[in-house]
Amino acid sequence: MRCAIATTWMALTFGVTSWSQDQSPLVFNGGYTLGFSAAQVRGDGIEGFNKLGLYGGAVVDIKRFQNLGFQLGILYHEKGSKKVANPRTGDYSTWAYKFSYIDIPLVAVVELSEGYTISTGLQPGVLLSALEDGLDGGSVTGDWLDTNLPIRSWELSWVVWIGMPTAKGGELFLRHSQSLPGIVPKPSNPGPNARWDDRMQNITLQVGYTRLLLDPER
Repeated sequence: MRCAIATTWMALTFGVTSWSQDQSPLVFNGGYTLGFSAAQVRGDGIEGFNKLGLYGGAVVDIKRFQNLGFQLGILYHEKGSKKVANPRTGDYSTWAYKFSYIDIPLVAVVELSEGYTISTGLQPGVLLSALEDGLDGGSVTGDWLDTNLPIRSWELSWVVWIGMPTAKGGELFLRHSQSLPGIVPKPSNPGPNARWDDRMQNITLQVGYTRLLLDPER
């Protein structure tokens, strides 16, 4: 968490400081992003990015320099966790959590050689729904119910990605995000060995495509 906050703070501070020292006009460009997300929940006792979901929405790209900009997004993001069966050990139980958010990433984007980009920033989110399936019966049936977990109505994540350019303002990306505070309140009786991060945290990997409507080469 400290590393994530420090990295994000340095990137955003560098960007804001550079912009304040330059009088070039701002260039705005809108577009969309879409893709798939693989998620897990740290703290639920299950490892692996087994919960697949959708990811997408609108973005606004703001640039003053050729190789440095900011990006703001409003994105729908499905997160959660899924336990898969392990027949080799005789374990056939399955269950899943599905958490849907509206994420609002604010990130600094640095263009590297050949148009590749690296970006990092903070991502507040608003919880839309928190569902579970199979926890009582031991088998996922597709009958999603409201979870009994006290999921917060908000989330704050650190996000980082690497992008590869495509034609006409497009970009393929690999993105990672992780909750900073836990997505549930700290237990009132966490036990003597509890740490600050002994709470559930969303961890996701996204693969997708971003397309800016105005071709930056024009």
